[in-house]
Amino acid sequence: MPSLSSFHPVEIAPTRSYASPKPTPKKAKSITLDCTLRDLYSLDDDNPSHPVILAYDHPCKFPRDQSKKSGPARFIYSANFPGMSAEEETPNLYKRGVAQRYSFVAGRSPVVMIDLSGSGGEDLAAITSTSTRDAFRVYEQLCPDQRPEVRFVRSLNDFQTDTTLRTALIMPQDHLRELPQILSPDDHYEIISKRWLAICGLPTPNSTVVDPLPVKQWGTGQQANEVEEEVKRMLRSVEERALPFVTKVSIATSGRGTYVVRSESDRQAALDELQGVLGETLGKLHDTNQSLYPASLVIQELVPGEACGVTFFVTKKGRVIYLAASRQCFDDEGHWKGGCVSYLSQPAFKMRYWNTIEALAKQLHSKGYYGPAGADIMTDGSGKQMIVDVNPRVTGSYHLGFLKGHFMRRGLFEAGVLSHLHLRCSRDTFEVTFAKEIADGRLIINAWVHNSAGDGSYGAVTVGGEDSFKLARLTRAIETFVETGEYAVSAEL
Repeated sequence: MPSLSSFHPVEIAPTRSYASPKPTPKKAKSITLDCTLRDLYSLDDDNPSHPVILAYDHPCKFPRDQSKKSGPARFIYSANFPGMSAEEETPNLYKRGVAQRYSFVAGRSPVVMIDLSGSGGEDLAAITSTSTRDAFRVYEQLCPDQRPEVRFVRSLNDFQTDTTLRTALIMPQDHLRELPQILSPDDHYEIISKRWLAICGLPTPNSTVVDPLPVKQWGTGQQANEVEEEVKRMLRSVEERALPFVTKVSIATSGRGTYVVRSESDRQAALDELQGVLGETLGKLHDTNQSLYPASLVIQELVPGEACGVTFFVTKKGRVIYLAASRQCFDDEGHWKGGCVSYLSQPAFKMRYWNTIEALAKQLHSKGYYGPAGADIMTDGSGKQMIVDVNPRVTGSYHLGFLKGHFMRRGLFEAGVLSHLHLRCSRDTFEVTFAKEIADGRLIINAWVHNSAGDGSYGAVTVGGEDSFKLARLTRAIETFVETGEYAVSAEL
């Protein structure tokens, strides 16, 4: 199965600007998913008439208004947006894009887009209107009976508080704690942590967990020098560990907060970044959230090879529904940016990874969890499988398992997702440029968010190909367009 990260540029024809787009062919047919989250949540559910509500952060205003907190933060996340200021619009675009991508497979589930970023400002009404249109255009690609029932709310007061409701979140958030959730926020926070995976008894690389000392032992006033000393103590394990190894921040997403250390220069780079990450996290630690271990580190042996991303669903009674196994793609900084799948290989992958995901599903269900999940699984030289990451939620490549029928009916046996695309054009321009690929059903837009200035967009797309070579050519054409604004292909696809 090819890796998006291993795609090599092929000889391309002279480029042409998207100012002179191709003629528009016939309109694309509606996309029909093999199943939806509504279908999967209904399995083994004694109360299917009250479907699970899928709720997502969908912030529009920037800079955000200062939220009125009733106390210190309970749920702390590290390294989500390194180098980004809260004053920038990019985090808002990213979160709205995630909401679109993850709800693409919702089916007829109720979907609630929650915007608590604030009110006021000359541009807010226009941004809100545009963001709403952006979302509905994504869903309009789907056949009508698989489009979600979407509501946009600006206050939790607009959210019904009926005790029979069940809400699924990507991750627990302080500002959403009052929602009736399918899993307690504290338990949810635990199972998304690297620490939980290291100690829960599942097969993982040999791991050492470095926890902060109780706050009372080092942070009576949480002064800068107290935090600094505790950071030094925790990082001593990283300084002394024999090469090679991997160190991870316990709570982080999209590959952020994970450092592969093969050399002394790698070690120093990890120490430099971890010093800032731990310093910030420890500064937010207090008596009421330290039992959640938000600032722990996990240090693991480095297992050679490549992890396979396996997606599945855990039903309310704990059964496993296998979806797909895909190869993950990361950028030079180790952040997730896509994945690809070979549909003809799925029966073999299902058999290969079944026992491992069944054991993982059992552990997740024992904590009260049911719903979508993904795991990165590695195989060592002896053939032993080890879980290196768990995401109890929809993942970036989760929808690939729902599109098998769509692509294979068109003779497309390979598919890949390209995420975190930052484009200098509108969706209209992109659609005209790639109109034939869209009409042929080999290109699907899973997320598209326009910025407030109207001169750029954030997007995520899924592409299909008859084989890995044709998938690579279309992928390269899209990457070239993102980088240069020009359309170029090597030959007919």
